[in-house]
Amino acid sequence: MKKLPILLTVLLFCATIECCTKQVGIVSEVPLNVIFAGEGFLTESLTKTTLDGSDFQWEVDDTVGIYPDAGSQIFFSMKDGAGTSTATFDGGGWGFKENSVYYSYYPFIADFYLDRSRIPVSYEGERQNGKDNMDHYGDYDYMYTPGVSASSGVLKFSYSHLNCLIKVTVSKLPAGVYRQVTISSKEDLFVKKGHFNLMSQAPSVIPDETSKEISLVLNNVSLAADEQAVFYIISAPVAFAGKDIIVSIVDKDKKQYDCSKSLPVDFVAGKQYGLGCSSWTEVPQSVGIVINDWEDGGSISGGAE
Repeated sequence: MKKLPILLTVLLFCATIECCTKQVGIVSEVPLNVIFAGEGFLTESLTKTTLDGSDFQWEVDDTVGIYPDAGSQIFFSMKDGAGTSTATFDGGGWGFKENSVYYSYYPFIADFYLDRSRIPVSYEGERQNGKDNMDHYGDYDYMYTPGVSASSGVLKFSYSHLNCLIKVTVSKLPAGVYRQVTISSKEDLFVKKGHFNLMSQAPSVIPDETSKEISLVLNNVSLAADEQAVFYIISAPVAFAGKDIIVSIVDKDKKQYDCSKSLPVDFVAGKQYGLGCSSWTEVPQSVGIVINDWEDGGSISGGAE
């Protein structure tokens, strides 16, 4: 996935195919300079401690969708430059009109008839492989650009995040293999599924289904006693201000450890927040999170209320 800051330059040669003329148009015989720019999550401190920001790059299979002001969407797929701050997209020969307006979003959804006013999002099924690994959340980091037009041979897309990034730092746990991290509340604060309107002046995630918890399945996470580890969860913005939450971690033997937190601020789109947990309470299995079928990622019921 992206991970930024990013400045992506693509040379798109004009095509004379019929669909291009109808939906996107021909610019000229000169290549159009198309720039894809994004920014990392800005750090927001919950205390006086300053967190490090997050830098990101595009990954090899990343794809963005683009809508002209009239017509169906097209897509640009990653071609070169994965893992770096620059990359190349292949536009498939599409040309752009300087008098048209274009809207873009990430990640691309392969549906020719996708309604641009109802682009779906889901925060279910997040997984992290190993400790302090950020490779997993690209598919959940929904982004958009406002409408832009080409000018002087340049078309620039600047992406904004629709989500926040939650950095969970754990320490002082017993030695063991850990399988899942969950953040829970007594209220339905978390978006499981939703959508956003790309044509809105300020797109935001509109909830369709909410939950009292959001979870991250862990693969290959083995901790020594008191070892520190970092886990990353992508979430739609959350109204946390003044709320009590519980950060839970479960090991391979289904032992659950809870860490209680009171949060002073809401978690907003485009920002990274840190939750540090070092004081734990072991929860009896009968009242803790129930996890089934580890190999398939698990399912969760109940809660730590």
